[in-house]
Amino acid sequence: MAILVCGLSHKTVPLPLLEQLSFSGDALPKALAQLMDQGEIHEGVILSTCNRTEIYTSVHRFHPAVQAVRRFLSDVTGVGQDRIADGMYTHYDDAAARHLFNVASGTDSMVVGESEILGQVREAFNIAKAQGTAHRMLHQLFERALRVGKRARSETEISRHVVSLPQAAARAATELTGGLSGRTTIVVGAGRMGELAVRAARDNGADDIVVANRTFEKGRRLAGRFGGRAVEIEALPEELQRANVVICVTSSPETVIDRATLERATVDHELVAIDIAVPRDVDPSARDLPNLELRDMDDLRPIVELGAERRRAELPKVHDIVEGEVEEFCAWERSLALAPAIEELRAWAEEIRAAEAEKIARGLDDVGRAAVERATRDLVNKLLHHPMVRMRDLVRGKDGQVYLEAFQEIFDLDDR
Repeated sequence: MAILVCGLSHKTVPLPLLEQLSFSGDALPKALAQLMDQGEIHEGVILSTCNRTEIYTSVHRFHPAVQAVRRFLSDVTGVGQDRIADGMYTHYDDAAARHLFNVASGTDSMVVGESEILGQVREAFNIAKAQGTAHRMLHQLFERALRVGKRARSETEISRHVVSLPQAAARAATELTGGLSGRTTIVVGAGRMGELAVRAARDNGADDIVVANRTFEKGRRLAGRFGGRAVEIEALPEELQRANVVICVTSSPETVIDRATLERATVDHELVAIDIAVPRDVDPSARDLPNLELRDMDDLRPIVELGAERRRAELPKVHDIVEGEVEEFCAWERSLALAPAIEELRAWAEEIRAAEAEKIARGLDDVGRAAVERATRDLVNKLLHHPMVRMRDLVRGKDGQVYLEAFQEIFDLDDR
C-alpha cells in the first residue's frame, strides 16, 4: 500500500476552473463516499480550499488509481477529464508525504507561511475520520502533517509578517475607501474565514460591522464578539444599499451576490466588494458597474506578498523539518512492509522446527516431548531475536528499502 495525491491548485489551473473543482464542507461526506466507490481507492481524504483541491489516497497501483481519481473529479464536478488532466499534478509515496507536509507548513500556499491552511488540513482529516475513509495509512500521514505544521510555526519564523487573504481583503478595502472608520462593512459568511475577515476589518478601523450568514444564530454569535450586528442572508440585498464595503468568504457552491443585486445597490452610492471565496460569491460580470470596485484573490496577490522575503528566508529551516519528518514517515511505512515478512519467516522457521522436533521426540513420553518442544522453541526464538531486531532498525534507516528487499530475497519470502 502506498500514498497517492492528485491535485489542482492556483499554481496549475485558472481560478474559474479551480472554482468548479472545489468542494464545500457540506459536500465532502458525500464526495468521500463517491471517492471510495472507485475500485482502486482504499482510503481517502479530500482537501479543498480557496487555493487547491487535492485528493489523498492509499492505493496499490499508481496508474489505475490516478485514472480513478480523475474519473471521480470529472463525475462529481462535471469538468471533462481532459481539462482535469492538463492541470493535475500527482505525487506518490514519499513525494506525496513531502507535498502534504509542505502544504501543512504553509510553504506551498499562495501566502507563504499563512496559518489558515493548517486548520483546513485538520478539518479535512477530521471529516474523513468521521466518514470512515481515513484508516491506518492516511491517519498516520495526516497526524504527522499536523505535527509538521505546528513545528514549522513554533520552531521557525515562517508565519511571521504574514498577510492572510482576510487581512489582504481588509487592507484593500481600506485603501479603496480611504479608511473603514465610519463606514459600514458587511462580512458575508460566519465560518473560520468569516471570523478572520471580521477581525481583520476591525483591526483596520471598521467600527460598523454587519455579519450576514445563512445560519443567523452563528452570524449573531460572531458579530456579538466584535461589537457588530447580524442579519439574515435574505436581508443582504437591502443591507448592500447602505453599505460601503462587503467582504465575501462563504463556501457556497453558488453565487451569493448577483449582478442585478449589485446594480440596485450601487444606483446612488459607491460600493467596494472584496471576494475571497472559492467558488466566487460575487458575480464576476458585475466588475464593469460604474459605482462598484470589485476585487478577487488574483487582485490581492501584491498585498499578500508583503513580508514574503523575510518568510522565504525561513524556508531552509522548514525544509529540514519536513525532510526529517518525511524520513520518519517512510521508516514507519517500511516497517509495515517488514512485519508480514517477519511473520512469514517465523512461520517458515516454525514449520522446520516442528518437523525436526517431531523426529527427535519419537519414542519419548509426554514429559520428554514437552521438553523437546520447549527447547526447540527457545532455540528458534533466540536465533531469530537479534536478526529481527537488527532488521527492524535497518529497515527504518535511510537505506531501509534496500535492506527490506535484501531480507525478502535472502529468505525467498516473496515466493512463499
